[in-house]
Amino acid sequence: MNLLIDELSNYAANLRYEDLSERAIEVGKQVILDAYGNMVFGRYCKESKLIMDYAKLADTEVKNEELVPLLGEEDTFTGSDTAVFVHAMMARCADLDDGYRHAMGHPGSILVPLLLTMAHLHKRNGKEMITAIVAAYDVYARLGEAINPFMYRERGFDATGVCGAVAAAALMSKMTGADAVQTKHAMGISSLFTGGLIEYQNDGTSGKIMCNGWGALTGMRAVRLAACGFTGPDAALEGKYGFFQAFTGTSGHCDLTHVASDLGKNFKVTSIYFKRHACQRGLHAILDAMLDLRESYALSPAKIKSIDIRTSSFIFRLSNPNPKTAVGAQASTQFTSAVALKYGRMDSEDLIYNSFTDPEVQELVGKITVSKDDEVQAYLAGNPTHFCAAKVILETCEGETYERWVPVPLGDVETPFGWEMLKVKFNHLVEETPAGKTKEERFDFLRNLENFNDINRLFRF
Repeated sequence: MNLLIDELSNYAANLRYEDLSERAIEVGKQVILDAYGNMVFGRYCKESKLIMDYAKLADTEVKNEELVPLLGEEDTFTGSDTAVFVHAMMARCADLDDGYRHAMGHPGSILVPLLLTMAHLHKRNGKEMITAIVAAYDVYARLGEAINPFMYRERGFDATGVCGAVAAAALMSKMTGADAVQTKHAMGISSLFTGGLIEYQNDGTSGKIMCNGWGALTGMRAVRLAACGFTGPDAALEGKYGFFQAFTGTSGHCDLTHVASDLGKNFKVTSIYFKRHACQRGLHAILDAMLDLRESYALSPAKIKSIDIRTSSFIFRLSNPNPKTAVGAQASTQFTSAVALKYGRMDSEDLIYNSFTDPEVQELVGKITVSKDDEVQAYLAGNPTHFCAAKVILETCEGETYERWVPVPLGDVETPFGWEMLKVKFNHLVEETPAGKTKEERFDFLRNLENFNDINRLFRF
């Protein structure tokens, strides 16, 4: 009997560009573009000083051939471990990185920084990069589908780190030319040491932007260990004390049925979601409803009497009218809703910080109630991947009442972004940075990545 680690490692090691569907190639390029835009934004956001301070502190002497340029730094190079870690942190700062709702978490912010680093070090071309990212997204998604949303909702594990570490091992193995056996051992080793917790969501501390980098480093180290001859368990995933046993939800839910099914036919990258709002994904359906109401009825803050947000216990935990940090604000139902209602958007770091002292935003926050709703809870039980589902009831000062029911937010597989919407988002992320002057060239380069052999221009501004 083939074990799951064999199935996944054979697939990742042997996948060729010619095996990919047109849609997988297209979305593979889109996720690279989206994560790169997030990286550029993160390089110049308010957290960037801390990130660059860490890069200087963590830097150690490395062989010249292992040096990697730091994003936006013409003459500053660092070791690959530090480069991947800090670029992964940058990719999470905007909270606009992609995700996969069936698996939870954010594969782009862990896998794309690693991909760019390995492409630089090993001189991989665009087709090789696209193939590697499609394979890695498959590993991430298939592991996450088996254990989520229950692992995340019930136990507080962050799939970005948990599934991302094993996917990172698959990606780096692919980019370094490892065979299926070495890839299997690297993935097995990484599965033993993966993790990540979401307690940071409750107080807005810094763990959010570190989880993906930590997972990437785990995958990288596992590949190096496997290259030296170290081995991972044969039953690393489904073994008695293996990956799935460790991360099964408290309800006992763990479905291994589809982990290895349709490999090479059903490319999971094609079901990725892209984010419109710079906040926790669970809030996106609510914000879509807010913006729809605002636009449909020309609502200003002064016209609003009250807003009742009815949702599941999963989203109710994000009820926090008084966040103290930017990360906390991005996980606050009331705060993000108030910002979206006043400004018609929730996509800017500056917008978040300015809204902390905006009296109109604070007044709106006071008009918003969040409650657990039995109907929404029952809907979620039957549709567990629709974890954003919510009903919004808005009453105006003139006595009019408007309702919106939104089970799935924009940007998901039912309502996908196209290249044009991704371009608007990319321009928004990079236009205020030194890369903004060449945003058109960068967008066109990544949209046509399969035609290029050298990605180093992406690091230079």
